[in-house]
Amino acid sequence: MSIIEKDLNPDVFIGVSLPLEYGKQGFFNKTKTFLEQTKSNVKNLLLTIRGERLGNPTFGSDLMRLLFEPQNDDFEAAIEESIRSSMDEWMPFVKIRDITVTSSPRNPNLMRVRLQFSVNVDQTVQTLDLDLATADAEAGGSGTGSETGGLYS
Repeated sequence: MSIIEKDLNPDVFIGVSLPLEYGKQGFFNKTKTFLEQTKSNVKNLLLTIRGERLGNPTFGSDLMRLLFEPQNDDFEAAIEESIRSSMDEWMPFVKIRDITVTSSPRNPNLMRVRLQFSVNVDQTVQTLDLDLATADAEAGGSGTGSETGGLYS
């Protein structure tokens, strides 16, 4: 069964979405399409610290480590490079269209990363917003129609 056939079949679920929580479908919310699952997998990859996963110490990214580094002129470039290297290693079928890094004007302990991407089987551009908190700041949702993720979501 091809990806398109699975996406169009209402009885087929592709995977589990993150964060793991109780939802309408039971204990784990399921994804119905390849793009939904890819977005969830990207979020999982980027918010996992390298070395955090037992048995797979190279999985993840260095985003969380970068947050605690001193911010200098190339801070946004370092975040972008961390995202690109993790995506190239673990999800080479995902094409990154744009990465935007901004700091929150209301909270200096919050970095917002907007990642726009597509996959090789569907050129539809997907948007993933990540609110990366560096202290006890709450990460809230932003953007309409996009998935928001962070330490506290």
